[in-house]
Amino acid sequence: MRTGRLPEHTFKRSVINTIRYRNKNTAYRTAVGHDGAVFGDMVTAMATTAFYYEGNEMYAVDNAVNNVIASGGEPYGLSVTVLLPEHSEEAVLRKIMGSVSGVASRYELDLFAGHTELVPTVNEPTIVVTAYGKVLFANRHKEISAGMDIVMTKWAGLYGGAILANLKKEELTTRYPKSYIEVAAGYLDNTSLMPELSVLKRISKQEDISIYAAHDVSNGGVFGALWQILSASNKGGQVEVSSIPIKQEIIEVSEFFEINPYMLNGQGSLLIITDNGDALVEAFNEENINAAVIGRTCEGNNRVVKVGEEERFLVAPKGDMLGEVIYGQKVPV
Repeated sequence: MRTGRLPEHTFKRSVINTIRYRNKNTAYRTAVGHDGAVFGDMVTAMATTAFYYEGNEMYAVDNAVNNVIASGGEPYGLSVTVLLPEHSEEAVLRKIMGSVSGVASRYELDLFAGHTELVPTVNEPTIVVTAYGKVLFANRHKEISAGMDIVMTKWAGLYGGAILANLKKEELTTRYPKSYIEVAAGYLDNTSLMPELSVLKRISKQEDISIYAAHDVSNGGVFGALWQILSASNKGGQVEVSSIPIKQEIIEVSEFFEINPYMLNGQGSLLIITDNGDALVEAFNEENINAAVIGRTCEGNNRVVKVGEEERFLVAPKGDMLGEVIYGQKVPV
């Protein structure tokens, strides 16, 4: 198997299809397009660092918390597992937990429990985070109909572009000023959906805007998230690339490495299917959160992306452009 996230067909065949027991009280469970689970009034989701470097400790925390929010929950706590290589220094563990604890404090999340172990088969620190929340709104994928709006918050490729700007500074400075690269690297501060949460809490009590489905934009980028949210809804969709918000710095970083920014990890952005996209965008904008209507749902299963007069069909995500640069594995476009 390729390095990185499992392809959809492998995930279905070797993970989903092996599950024998399903509790009838679980309203929402992990599947294609579902990255969390809802049981009663509790929402839970898990995330793991895809790769580790100093300063990236918050990835798993943000990812798990974002999945709870996208699953319709308000996060309230975390449990953390840290697996370290043999002979790791205590300072490494202290640094990781200091970062995790700092993020948890900033979000007012309780650290419930955890486990720490030094493992001979682990080459780099691995952080596994489970986030817990209470239900705010129900994802209603089966109620989605053609003509509904697809709204996206923030900008495409923020996390992946920021990681590349941090890890590949020397290469990028051969083309761009250092100050420009530092702007891109700074987008790591925008990889949480906690700002969106305040809007979602308010919207969940309103009658003029309904949230039918939400999905965080992470591994696989905007195109991957679009495929997953539409697959979970069993609907097609049409999206205008020109409508997808993206920062110029992310475009430049992507062009340098010859990768597609819309297939680059976009942790920190959220896709929402709603019946009133303009009002939802306005609600986000009122809280200084960038948002835009990028497309609409349609009947059938065709997921079309329009670039000017040209059209391309989305396919199930087979990787992330960040992995293409880091691991050297070509991602099929």
